[in-house]
Amino acid sequence: MNKTDAAKNAQRKLFISIIVVIIFATLLGSFMVILDRANPRFDPAIFRQLGKQMEQSAIKAHWQWQAEGRPDMIMLVHYDEKGRETGRRPVPITYTGWPKAGASEEGCRALWQMLLNVPMQVEGFNVFSDYYSGTRQNSEPTNAQCQFRLSSGENFHYAIYTGDVTQED
Repeated sequence: MNKTDAAKNAQRKLFISIIVVIIFATLLGSFMVILDRANPRFDPAIFRQLGKQMEQSAIKAHWQWQAEGRPDMIMLVHYDEKGRETGRRPVPITYTGWPKAGASEEGCRALWQMLLNVPMQVEGFNVFSDYYSGTRQNSEPTNAQCQFRLSSGENFHYAIYTGDVTQED
């Protein structure tokens, strides 16, 4: 084999290698696009809206508690957008007139169900709950709260003795 044939052969191998790399990169890029489309997208506005709904339900429960003569428990009725009843939940009330959560994660999950009447999922993502007792005054946790959060970082807090919902951006 002479130098000309060896140079042509090396050039051919280089050309084939470049073609293989281009095809591989194109296929890899195509797979990345396809897999990215299959990845679920989460809209944080939906979770923020649930926080607002929780606060509105707490306010509704507070006024119902006032109207019914301040009982220890009320029956909170939930409606859909068309005004049809979707559920009824008994809601224990604190001495300050706001929906009460038991002092545990389970208590916070029950609070979610009582006030929102929806599963603890947002667009396929599970909602986690945490209970924080805060400081105590006269053996009562005056600033106890439930935190509801997603693994992506979005969260909001429900203050048990004031009914306030605070959202973090």
